[in-house]
Amino acid sequence: MGADSVIILLGDDPAALADVVASVRRRLSRAGWSRRVDHPFIKGFSPTEARLEITPAFDGHGVLVGEVFDGAGRPLSSEARRTLGCRRLDVGRARDVVRSVWGRYLLIRRTTGDVAVLRDPSGALDAVIWRRAGVTVVSTGTETVLDPLLPDDVAIDWTGVAALAARPGEFRHAPALHAVLPIAAGELRILGAGWTSREQVWTPAMVYREGRGRAAPPLRETVERAVRASAGDRRWVAEISGGLDSAIVAAALDEGQRNRVTAWVNHYVDQPEGDERAYARAVGDRLGFTLTEVRRDALLIDEARLARSADGLRPAINDLDLTYNDDIAERIDVTGAWGSLTGQGGDAVFFQMPTPLIAIDEVWERGLGARPSVIHRTARWTRRSVWPHAWWSAWRDHQRSRATWDHPWLADLRGVPPAKALQISALAFCQTFQGPAGRSRRGPCVNPLLSQPVMEAGLAWPAVDLTRGGRDRAAARAAFADVLPASLVARRSKGELGVFYGEAVSARLDFLRDYLLGGALADAGLIRPELDALLRRETLLWRGGFQKVLGLTLTEAWLRRWTERLRHRQV
Repeated sequence: MGADSVIILLGDDPAALADVVASVRRRLSRAGWSRRVDHPFIKGFSPTEARLEITPAFDGHGVLVGEVFDGAGRPLSSEARRTLGCRRLDVGRARDVVRSVWGRYLLIRRTTGDVAVLRDPSGALDAVIWRRAGVTVVSTGTETVLDPLLPDDVAIDWTGVAALAARPGEFRHAPALHAVLPIAAGELRILGAGWTSREQVWTPAMVYREGRGRAAPPLRETVERAVRASAGDRRWVAEISGGLDSAIVAAALDEGQRNRVTAWVNHYVDQPEGDERAYARAVGDRLGFTLTEVRRDALLIDEARLARSADGLRPAINDLDLTYNDDIAERIDVTGAWGSLTGQGGDAVFFQMPTPLIAIDEVWERGLGARPSVIHRTARWTRRSVWPHAWWSAWRDHQRSRATWDHPWLADLRGVPPAKALQISALAFCQTFQGPAGRSRRGPCVNPLLSQPVMEAGLAWPAVDLTRGGRDRAAARAAFADVLPASLVARRSKGELGVFYGEAVSARLDFLRDYLLGGALADAGLIRPELDALLRRETLLWRGGFQKVLGLTLTEAWLRRWTERLRHRQV
């Protein structure tokens, strides 16, 4: 049960809705869920301690879930929230909504014969939809309390499981479940009895194409507005990794908001490359707060904790570091914070990736006006030759990698140059950070740098300008240079936890070997022979591969959990 858990039931008629609600009302109550919306055609439930605001429309045929802000970052009034759900939600209306407001929300509207759901472009709230007995079910998750409401034909999609096992740890939008329909960030989904339609009313590529030839939004102003709106007047646990992105989020808060942070948390390890306290302390000194330093010496991996992570629509890749997430969750509880603030997504939005494709973008966007200096700086940054063969090789490798991209945002990249396409693929992967984790069960995990305004600003800036001078996140560094410590702005390295994770996973090899090689994936023939060699200490320490092991472990936990859940539904 998560802080963002909500279920909305919309009936074809009041009688059908009443029957379905009667079948689960006591189960929801015993699990600590309360009724939040009560209209003849719409009922809504969430955990009693859930954090999401749920507002029914004035006419009782729509509902707004979550937080919504206007262009200036002001929360919508209660009257504006109730009005938002009153109009028919078609493609044109959905596009108007995403142009005029932003936030972490779902907008839901029923009419005779169908239900329309708009998921906000950030994807901060998950959304899934299905039909049952004349009722459309819209949910932000798939907790076990909802099992009686799942479709009768829900089943494991073994093709999807095979895809998860083949590329463990990567975000996959389509769940490995039949009959349960995911809604993508920026998608309008309409579902009726026996039919469905979907339209991406917002994608990163649309933002890029519409922004060509226009002045890009100012980065600092946009980030500050989004961070301050997201934080509001609540108490937070804030993560300060020692990297640039979490420092930018801290700097973007106003003084009053920083004073309401209950803990500025830095996790560090004994290995020098994974100890970023010096940079994190410098941020604290510059902004006037004291760091809470947490030493990491192990990684919790056991069957019970894995099972608690496995009730979601997908394997809990955002819970890859179980110990880290549990620590943040405990601090939310102990300090009475609303949730946690992170700098996740900054690498993609501000463009951290060193790639020769940036020089190709320069030629793509400027044509004969392309600047030779950009090509030289990019070559120096990426350690590539300036000769055309090097750029052709990078382009060819990029085209090959695009064949593996699998997300609704990546279905239409026409007119998008290669480095910008790479940025969009990174943003699609960042949907991982919007997924459930141990910390998000106690309070929302809010990632302001993945909010719609910040993503749109990063997409509007050419990759060349985001990395001007051959430097990752150069524009973001310049925008916040006067409020961040000079040592951090000038920093060229990133923290590296590979050795720590290699050691931590190695310490649990006996458990992992039995769990993976004797588990459900192996029984289905989806464990590749080379995994046996990977599950060795010397391999993990010298060649890496811990991400694959942990990704497979979370996939195994998901498959075991859903096999058990579906079996119990049949009893």
